[in-house]
Amino acid sequence: MAGATLEGLLFDESTNEAVRAAVPDIGIRFFELVTHLGDGAVLIAFGTLLYWFGGESNRRTRAIVIAVGLAGFAISVGMKGMFLRPRPELAGGYSGYSFPSAHALGAAAFYGTLASVGTVGTRRLRYVVASVVIALVAASRVVIGVHFVGDVIVGVAIGLALVALVVSVRTPDPEWIFVLAFGIALAGYLLGSREYTTMKIGATLGAAVAWPLVRSRPANPRGAAILVFALLCLPALAAVRLAFGVFPTLSVLEVPAYAIVTGTILATPVLATRLNDWPIVDRLQRWLPFSGRVVDSERMPPR
Repeated sequence: MAGATLEGLLFDESTNEAVRAAVPDIGIRFFELVTHLGDGAVLIAFGTLLYWFGGESNRRTRAIVIAVGLAGFAISVGMKGMFLRPRPELAGGYSGYSFPSAHALGAAAFYGTLASVGTVGTRRLRYVVASVVIALVAASRVVIGVHFVGDVIVGVAIGLALVALVVSVRTPDPEWIFVLAFGIALAGYLLGSREYTTMKIGATLGAAVAWPLVRSRPANPRGAAILVFALLCLPALAAVRLAFGVFPTLSVLEVPAYAIVTGTILATPVLATRLNDWPIVDRLQRWLPFSGRVVDSERMPPR
């Protein structure tokens, strides 16, 4: 009886409707905005920028954040593809499956790791900020009606458990976390999950292969060199996306394509270092507020 009651509370439409009815319209609009802090694209962009433009001394630490993010992604889409649970009726035409919440799991894994291994501010402040962001993202998924309460509770729990596993190691190494992420992605596929198959396998495989190749290589790019290198890669990325859209039969090549993209992200600081002496890089470095590869707040234009 207790189990049935708990199931009814955590995975019932009426609970979602009650939560949404208790939130005023302005609150719903707020949650519709704050939910994007857990979007996969936002987390990828945030993690990539942190990795590229952080100091060389803690590149390994920033790679850990990316590694845990990839592992969290592999877990969430793997479970979605195995359980195939539909979203609440309030979700309307929102695509994908409901269990667990990828936003809640991703936010817990990403921001929890960032708070645990980061160096900005005090540890207590980082944990407080991360907790608030994770709670807001999780709550937003219920308020806007795209997940059940149970979806976000399980998502947050798994994300935090992943963080606890990583930080329990005295000196966590991104390499084994990338390998773990690939193992999770492959296991999900073997267990029948077909959610984002090429992306999860390709991205985790690319990271697992690329990191051992670049981790010990010198990487002291200027900030402008990273920007120029990224711009040079954009046409190739756009061409690949266009090719997959025009020629669906090329989908078999999506796994190596995602592997190359992820590997290039991790290799960018090393590869961009070779562009340091380019004239365009030198010119941009003088114009933009970079001190080496790090943005210098003192060189930012006044507001």
